[in-house]
Amino acid sequence: MTDIVETKNDTWYCYILRNKQAQYAHLSYNGSTNNPKRRLRQHNEEIVGGAHYTHGRGGGWEIYALLTGFPDHKNALSCEWRIKHTLGRPGKRPSQHCGVAGRIRGLSEVLKTDRWTSKCQHMNCDMSLVLYLADDVVRFIDVSGLPSYVTFAGPIPDF
Repeated sequence: MTDIVETKNDTWYCYILRNKQAQYAHLSYNGSTNNPKRRLRQHNEEIVGGAHYTHGRGGGWEIYALLTGFPDHKNALSCEWRIKHTLGRPGKRPSQHCGVAGRIRGLSEVLKTDRWTSKCQHMNCDMSLVLYLADDVVRFIDVSGLPSYVTFAGPIPDF
């Protein structure tokens, strides 16, 4: 892990979680936040909040992909939606985009889109996005093939 990322309220992040516990190792979840440290504590049930999907799994959630550089909250929410719906429409994700490795493969495809959704006001190429990945999942994405507006910054920062 690298140095702490600033978690100002005007900085938005999209994240992908995985569960470190063996019985839940196949589970992944994605979301957005302006405070990754607090949000992770919520998912792990250390403090109130968090998503229904991550509750009752005994904690063990960790961030293994983190994307930042969004112009505003709305854009981060649009990216969150697109990571969940890699084909750009509601419905089940393709099987190749499910699970820990699949989420990274899906993220790789999503990062190459012109806009997160058709209603986005910002073109992706007009942003300066920064991507952090856990060391063990970097192999699931072609870092050299990332769009020019996405900088791969290495491992997930310590919070």
